[in-house]
Amino acid sequence: MATIKDIAKMAGVSHGTVSNVLNGRGNVSVKKIKLVEQAAQALGYQLNLQAKFLKQGTTKTISVLLPNITSEQYADLYDGLFSYLNRLGYGLTLYLTYDSKEFELQLIQEIAVKRDYAVIVVSALDSAQSYYQTLKIDKEKIIFVYRKPKSALKFISLDFEKAGHDIACEMIKNNYRHIGLFSNSDQHTHSQSFKKGLQQTFKQQNYHVDINCIASMPSNSTYNLSFNFFANEQVGYDAIITMDMERAHFVRNANYFGSLQPCPPIYTLTKNSFFYENHFYQYHMNYGILSRQIANLIEDQPITLPENKGFTLLPDSLPHDKTNYGDEINFLILPSPSTQAVAKLLPHFSKISGINVNLIVKPFDEIYHILNHVEHHKYLDIIRIDMAGLPWFAPSIFKPLSELQIDLSHIFARYTPEIIDRFSYVNNIAYALPFDPSVQMLFYRKDLFDDPLIKRAYFEQFRQQLDVPTNFADFNQISAFFNRQQNGESQVEFGSCFTSGNDELIASEFLVRYYAQGGKLFNHSQPQLNTVIALTTLTQLHSFIKLAKNINATWWQDSVKLFEQGKLAMLIVYMNLFSCINHRNILPLVGYAKVPGNKPLFGGGSLGVSKYSQKDAAIKSFFDWLYSPEISEQIALLGGATAQNSIFQNQRIINSYPWLTVAQQQYANGIRENSIKGEAVNLRCVENIIGNYLSKWMTKQYDSKQVIDLINDEIKKQYC
Repeated sequence: MATIKDIAKMAGVSHGTVSNVLNGRGNVSVKKIKLVEQAAQALGYQLNLQAKFLKQGTTKTISVLLPNITSEQYADLYDGLFSYLNRLGYGLTLYLTYDSKEFELQLIQEIAVKRDYAVIVVSALDSAQSYYQTLKIDKEKIIFVYRKPKSALKFISLDFEKAGHDIACEMIKNNYRHIGLFSNSDQHTHSQSFKKGLQQTFKQQNYHVDINCIASMPSNSTYNLSFNFFANEQVGYDAIITMDMERAHFVRNANYFGSLQPCPPIYTLTKNSFFYENHFYQYHMNYGILSRQIANLIEDQPITLPENKGFTLLPDSLPHDKTNYGDEINFLILPSPSTQAVAKLLPHFSKISGINVNLIVKPFDEIYHILNHVEHHKYLDIIRIDMAGLPWFAPSIFKPLSELQIDLSHIFARYTPEIIDRFSYVNNIAYALPFDPSVQMLFYRKDLFDDPLIKRAYFEQFRQQLDVPTNFADFNQISAFFNRQQNGESQVEFGSCFTSGNDELIASEFLVRYYAQGGKLFNHSQPQLNTVIALTTLTQLHSFIKLAKNINATWWQDSVKLFEQGKLAMLIVYMNLFSCINHRNILPLVGYAKVPGNKPLFGGGSLGVSKYSQKDAAIKSFFDWLYSPEISEQIALLGGATAQNSIFQNQRIINSYPWLTVAQQQYANGIRENSIKGEAVNLRCVENIIGNYLSKWMTKQYDSKQVIDLINDEIKKQYC
């Protein structure tokens, strides 16, 4: 087997240089890094990670012990742990105990050799002492989940007692008296809490109920036990409660094969995401989001236990009034991932309400033309309007939402105040509901920014560390570094791109840089660019355009496609347009951050009701459906943007779109100056003026000073 000494000899470098390169440390030149890597590869050298761990004493590794990975609560737990902890730089090793105490004790001995930083366990043991005596790590870093053995110092779980209470309330509401309960072992903490919630609620309500409980450990015999519910055909159940979806399926199978009676309704605990199951009433637990709090425990950060999501899509949770309202709802909307998601879900609304929704999909420019002449389009009922144009158009084309008798407080409680203020209200009147709020973000190739060879090459060229840019000067410099024409060894063709297919896109590219410099669109109480800041921005923008990939496209999809194809190192784009990258091979390589300067532009739009529409009752029913947490979740899962707070508590959504947590923080910094001192401004007109003149500046029809003066003259003329 090749040794470090062999590599040093072949590469012609010192033993210490080889050690530094292989361990990712030290001040080693690009030339020597390449020599060492080539020699190691030629000799087939593999770094002994175990020896490295022992030498260092501790590692950034974490062992996770679970009973199995088939049950939802354990699969989601691990999925969330991997997602959160991997981003924090930890490596996870999964061990399955199959609820065998003997096997778990063996695994503890095996793990002790590794000297992990932390251990996370759903334990079958009665006491925590085996962990504390065997593992030579901080006891505070051994975290027990769901089941609390004796002497456990760190324990975390979800509110299973409340889950029991809520399900008991459903039993009482439906007057169910004879109930089956298929639970985990009575020895387990979460099972005890769940039963306590059930029993205390029945007792407090003086509600007499007959419960037949079957408790078991997860095992092959669990399926066999499910048939016991139907062993006596003389005994019928009003409902059966199960503590996980696997047991729910077992019960339904047992009824199908082992009973002559219809299957009773099954109320089951399940993971956060909803999947339709006939006769199943799902109570959602935040198994995955619990992982975030476990990560906080490991990082010594404060924790807040996630609330249960609770029931979704119970029979009375969505409108079921199939009154024929006559005409269908005509819904004007632009093409987007959110539009595609809604289109896929509309059959569900039609099925439960009897109302058809006709999506009229038009491009951005055509929608604005319609808004300017809405009196010629009285057939429209709902209009999706870009948030930039909301203050300008809403009072003249929309009804106040109060006329629809919508419970606005109930809907608005699902959004942050910034979203409600910018996407709903004009002059203190709610004219619209947020539909697909968005904000600009920086996406980058994390694998490139983390590559030691690339980082060293960047340092040698600029004498700076290669970090995610926080200002546009660094953004331009990094873009130049990754431009293959300037750096023949770049692994991508371009550092970034400039999309210039229409005036709005050019204005967007300018304004995000202008705001980052501290500029404002309104100076001295009127639309006017600050000349000094604008000239500095143009100098910066000119440098960027010379080295970026120029794309003559009318929207950002082509830019996202280039990033997806691995041709760009960085991309600034509205986060809702980035959702199409989901399920691509490049997704694990993607990093995400605030835009340089931390002054992103708001994007996305809202839904308002045309003042000419006469279908208030149908529209109210549609909005009740569209803005329900269940449908908002489905829109997000299908790639749309909703910005409802609930989606940030859905582990499946966060895993698919991990940048959403950063986007949520960015809403507070979003900018789109569509009003001044409460007075609406035709922002699209202003942005068109900026983009139009800048396109002429790009073709050298005007110099920088001339174009800023012309922009200011034109927008003053339009505004005044």
